[in-house]
Amino acid sequence: MSEQAIKILIVTDIAESADELRRMLGEAADISVVAVSTSGQDAITLADVHQPDMVVMDYDMPGLNGAETTRAILHNDDRIQVVMLSVVNDVEDIRAAMRAGARDYLIKPLAEKELLDTVRWLIRERRDYARMQAFVGQLRKSYEAIFRDDKPVPPTVVAYLETQSAQAPDDRLVLETLAVAYARNRDWKKLAPLMDRLVA
Repeated sequence: MSEQAIKILIVTDIAESADELRRMLGEAADISVVAVSTSGQDAITLADVHQPDMVVMDYDMPGLNGAETTRAILHNDDRIQVVMLSVVNDVEDIRAAMRAGARDYLIKPLAEKELLDTVRWLIRERRDYARMQAFVGQLRKSYEAIFRDDKPVPPTVVAYLETQSAQAPDDRLVLETLAVAYARNRDWKKLAPLMDRLVA
């Protein structure tokens, strides 16, 4: 696999539930169950130790409930995502869990691949967002390099913009930035066809 396994912390005070969740998640090659906790307080400690990508947690537990545990875990590390589980479809519990920062709330009994699909979807969404943020950061650096002064745009910046324009040929922001780079470098041979695309 090109990406690291998704690290999961399971939180439930019911042994049978823990075994079932392990079965649902443990057989997938892209999932790694790093720990199982039987209480909210223990889950907070284990989340600090193992730094999971996701916590799969029962809402109703002795001591801290799911919402209280979620709030504490995310206070320590807001990159962790929480999927809440419950046998009760209670609107107030769902609202409390979401306000605390849970990303989803699933009602038991779960369909065979429901939890696995939810985990993968949430992690894919998070990773896609991180890639987008990285792209925006690179694009911002390109803008700064172009507009900071009147010096020629560095070849590495031009190459980066050309790659982005090839991957996203309809992205006007990238195309306009590349046009400015060509103009700054007086690369009229490349600028002319690009301008034709922009004014078409």
